[in-house]
Amino acid sequence: MRPAEGTSTVAASVRKKRPARVLFAALLFIVFYFILFPYPLGREFVVRPKWAIPVPTSAGPTRQIDKLPAATAPNNPRDTTVPFQLGDLFGYVQGDGTVLYSGMAQYRIALSATGFVSYTRLGTDWILQDMSGRPVTSFSGSGYPFLGPEGNRIFNVKSDLSGIIELDRNGGALWERDFPTMMTAASLQGDLLLVGLLNGSMLLLDRKGSPIFEYSPKGSRIPVIVGDAVAPDGSLLAAVSGIGPQYLTVLRRQNAMTPRNATAPGFAVIAILGLPSEYRREVRISFSPDSRCLVLEGAAGPGLFDPSRGVLRWVSLHGTLAGTAWPGNGRFAALACRDSGHAQLAIEPASGVVVYREEFPARELSLATIEGQLLLGWDGQLLRIDVEAM
Repeated sequence: MRPAEGTSTVAASVRKKRPARVLFAALLFIVFYFILFPYPLGREFVVRPKWAIPVPTSAGPTRQIDKLPAATAPNNPRDTTVPFQLGDLFGYVQGDGTVLYSGMAQYRIALSATGFVSYTRLGTDWILQDMSGRPVTSFSGSGYPFLGPEGNRIFNVKSDLSGIIELDRNGGALWERDFPTMMTAASLQGDLLLVGLLNGSMLLLDRKGSPIFEYSPKGSRIPVIVGDAVAPDGSLLAAVSGIGPQYLTVLRRQNAMTPRNATAPGFAVIAILGLPSEYRREVRISFSPDSRCLVLEGAAGPGLFDPSRGVLRWVSLHGTLAGTAWPGNGRFAALACRDSGHAQLAIEPASGVVVYREEFPARELSLATIEGQLLLGWDGQLLRIDVEAM
């Protein structure tokens, strides 16, 4: 029998309801799919305080009195004790919060990873002391002591800033170098010493004090080097130079470091960037421990420069850059600025995704990296902060 005009028929198989086991099987398939093939959401990083201590003003080891959960095991034994300086207060602290030494500077302090020289304004006799305050050696000079970051090199910067002398452990001169004009900046990494001069040139010296590279950034009304830095692996040089306008110049080493060319490196400019600043003093500028990032002081906050991409990014912090550290085992940059009794701290990777940001009152401020994490010092206090992945 044919259906009447204007009506339709539906197959019997469609009119029947789907069995419940089919729907249940589909649901199980979806659940197991996401279990076996989860969508990668990435890791979340959190900031955890480990311990906090007041710093004693007298020498001698002191355990922390306000200890939070125990710190993790050190990743690098050489990084388990680091120096700190808060105004005239300085010393050494271990990864578990033990203050190995603390004291007050006589006038100024030359600090390194393994020892220090506390000197007076007009003094000519200096004593090098180790991390516990024990005398190591004494030496004399007319000028100011300057220690390498690892403490294995000792320098005497002449009082009129016209030259520098490297000293041995007995106080004898290893070499001496005079400059045509005053030193305005210096950066030491391993065997390389980069000196910035008032005439706008920067001079790279080898282990024996011999010049191996020289460069003078151009384009400013007044040529002067107000800050310079050598990368820890010796692959990069950087300088903030000039007044009217001021520039950041970064150079990369062109030949590999081998015994044949170790004393004749070649560097080529990879970036010249105009800066909004007009500093007439030495500015903070330094590379990260892995030489992959450069931090420099800026008029509206610190800057992070990526040499691989040639990109300079400014971090929104106010005040003078007071310190830089690299917590999270080097994954993050910790930057602290201080202005009119207040401080701002930011922890973020080079990508600019903020992990932590805080503002607090502080008259004195410092940052350091301890056991791959952050050591924050402010107003006679020390706080260890760990950046961890969740």
